[in-house]
Amino acid sequence: MDVTEQELTGYFKYCSDDPKVINGIFRDHKIRFTQPAVLNDPLECNPIIRFENNGANYNWFSLDGIPLPSEESRLRQRLIEPRINAFGILSLTKNPDSFDMWSHYANGHKGFLIEFKSDLNEYPCMLSPSNEVYPIREVQYVDEYEINIDNLTDDEDQIKLEMFNDLMFYRKLSHWKTEQEYRMVRRFSDLPGYTPLNNNVHRDTEAHLFEFSLDCIESVTFGACMLLKNRESIEEACKNSKIGFLQAIIIRDEKDALREAPKISLQSLDSLPGSSRMRPFPFIIETKHFEDMRTVKQISSLSELPYGEDDRQWAEQVYEIMKAKCKKK
Repeated sequence: MDVTEQELTGYFKYCSDDPKVINGIFRDHKIRFTQPAVLNDPLECNPIIRFENNGANYNWFSLDGIPLPSEESRLRQRLIEPRINAFGILSLTKNPDSFDMWSHYANGHKGFLIEFKSDLNEYPCMLSPSNEVYPIREVQYVDEYEINIDNLTDDEDQIKLEMFNDLMFYRKLSHWKTEQEYRMVRRFSDLPGYTPLNNNVHRDTEAHLFEFSLDCIESVTFGACMLLKNRESIEEACKNSKIGFLQAIIIRDEKDALREAPKISLQSLDSLPGSSRMRPFPFIIETKHFEDMRTVKQISSLSELPYGEDDRQWAEQVYEIMKAKCKKK
């Protein structure tokens, strides 16, 4: 059964199959907010700084042969660099069936997709130490990622920092617009024992993990190429939760009109045969064989299997292994 967009109403995050990610989320109950310098876009949170008709603000200086920064460079060091180290981003999307994002962010469809609940940011683990609710905001895509400083100053010629933060953290170049990104941004100082870097020239690349509750998760979708052991590990860790599980299937002959990438279909696990758990190959199929994959044909003996003579012994071994697993359950 296809899972419709109406049934998937929360925010989504594509995740890799790295054991650190799987164990971190589902067993250690931690989630990473990533500093901009570690994200895959080198222009992330690195806007152009502009001024109204004042090219002199870009001029560098020299004193006794020692170069001194321009006004543009000074503001970049004072405004942008500290924020790159001090804030983390939880990147989300409203697009759960993107072939490209499954490829890029879920390690070639071997990872998984988390569907967070729509009120994710209101859960206690997502609040600030003073119980402030951080907004989840839609990213605005622009053709030129710039901040005009002169448009951000108040009557006392002070920069409006809240407005600066909004322009810095919630905008990206239009090249990325197909990702339909939403973001939750929070300070690393929320973390107990967090020690900031004193030298803003250096980029913080540590993985900063925040407390996380599985109650925030509505469903988990397994990638089309996910290893069975990783899928079982997640299911086992979530067995006492109310999390639903789905399976992503690549529909080979249906293409996205914009990017000519195969369609991704999210399927309820209940609609797939139990034998899908032992599939040694990815969930990739053509539409005309979609129902065939979900059909279970009953046989009365192994001899009815359409295998060559060389595969008989293999079939018997698989049968015995699966029978032993069923007995344990």
